[in-house]
Amino acid sequence: MAKRHCMGMGEPKLPVLILTGYLGAGKTTLLNYILHEQIGKRLAVIENEIGEVSVDDALVEQKTEDLAEELVVLDNGCVCCTIRGDLLKALQGFVEKVRGGGLKLDGILMELTGAADPAPVVQTFMLDDSVRATFYIDNVITLVDAKHAIQKLDETKGDNQSAVCAQIAFSSTVLLNKVDLVDQQTVDMVEKRVKQLNGSVEIIRCEQARVPLDKLFNVCAFDLARVLEEQYMDEEEFNNFYQPKMDNTISNVGLKFTGALNMFQFQMLLNDLIGDEESAKNFMRIKGVLHIQGSQQMFVMQCVHMLRNQSFSKPWATDAPESRLIFIGRGMAQRRKELMEAVMACVAKPLRFEVGAKVQAKVGCGEDGWLGGTIIKQWDECRAYRVGTDDGGEVWAPIDSDDFVRPAGKN
Repeated sequence: MAKRHCMGMGEPKLPVLILTGYLGAGKTTLLNYILHEQIGKRLAVIENEIGEVSVDDALVEQKTEDLAEELVVLDNGCVCCTIRGDLLKALQGFVEKVRGGGLKLDGILMELTGAADPAPVVQTFMLDDSVRATFYIDNVITLVDAKHAIQKLDETKGDNQSAVCAQIAFSSTVLLNKVDLVDQQTVDMVEKRVKQLNGSVEIIRCEQARVPLDKLFNVCAFDLARVLEEQYMDEEEFNNFYQPKMDNTISNVGLKFTGALNMFQFQMLLNDLIGDEESAKNFMRIKGVLHIQGSQQMFVMQCVHMLRNQSFSKPWATDAPESRLIFIGRGMAQRRKELMEAVMACVAKPLRFEVGAKVQAKVGCGEDGWLGGTIIKQWDECRAYRVGTDDGGEVWAPIDSDDFVRPAGKN
């Protein structure tokens, strides 16, 4: 397919790739993949977050100096409704730099928040003459989580809960992600539901949001006329009367804090919050970049309902790291105090026992499960203590409490 060119200016328009998809579908994973896999492309990145705490910019693995020409984070609201003006200003800024020769670009990657309707973002590229003359929407990619898609689509009840439907309806490509987590019957069922919402969309199955880039970028896949025809709408109606679809039942609680977390305590908290389907159903996303006591590396976590993806990544760039954590889901605002207090209770406290101190360590059940020993290391592999027991063995005490380690001679 021939690339589109800017009419009357002699310069080709720059492609814009819009990444959308419901909470936890894999948008940031795809963004990181594209930034790493693109060869010789100069791409600007626009991130939109609606949470109280910005996390996604930290989850983009490397930023402006390595992989993106510029990184802009729009975190004062959702670009599909409250801060469309901020998006327009960012785009106009790119236009000015490109035309002035101060910025060389081959395109823009834009990741929307998981609860956003992409249609008003499409409208934004039609509002300003200079933006319309410089950029064109090359592809609107909607990531669909194969494991949770049916549940999300079944939750759709009227306009208040139809953001996921709008994301599929306005897409030119659907990436059916996480197909490795479900069986073939579920994959077929999800594809059928997607086609009911958008009969002409291309569906690409994938794992870890990995797809050949030549199927995603510089493909001229997005056709507004086709999308509007599918939705029984003309362009005038779209520009003047379209109302963004937002799930207004979703809220978030965000935290920024210093002080390293006790890993074991924090994992126990996650078990309480999302350890079973009933407790996890309202937690659509939990994501964070955390400082863990005993490690100098960032601990990056992303949870979707019960599913957890968490690991240590790169070293902190500062001696006083600031952790960022956000809970997104239904009823989060009402649980603000509970969630904030629970997280802060996981911050590691000064340890009671010095190396060489005589203690008793818990090695079994009941009072017979205690052995005398000596503290041989503090914060060993993110556990509070490593204890050498009097019988010649070693045991970890993950938390500095009498449930795991206590003073010698205490009963």
